[in-house]
Amino acid sequence: MALKILWTPQAEKGYDDIINYLAEKWTDREIQNFLIETKQFLDLLSRNPQLLHPSSTRKNIY
Repeated sequence: MALKILWTPQAEKGYDDIINYLAEKWTDREIQNFLIETKQFLDLLSRNPQLLHPSSTRKNIY
C-alpha cells in the first residue's frame, strides 16, 4: 500500500519556485519531462519510503 506524501508549505513554495525558474530557462518539453520524472519518483517513494532516511526530529516521517 502506498503512503501519502505530504508537502509542507515551504516545500510547495520551493517546488513552485523551481518550476517558475525552469519555465524561464527550459523548453516546454524539458519541463514536461521534469514533471513526469518528478511524479514517477514521488510514486516510487510513496511505495518505498525506506529509500530516504527517516526524519531525525519526527517519528515515522521519511
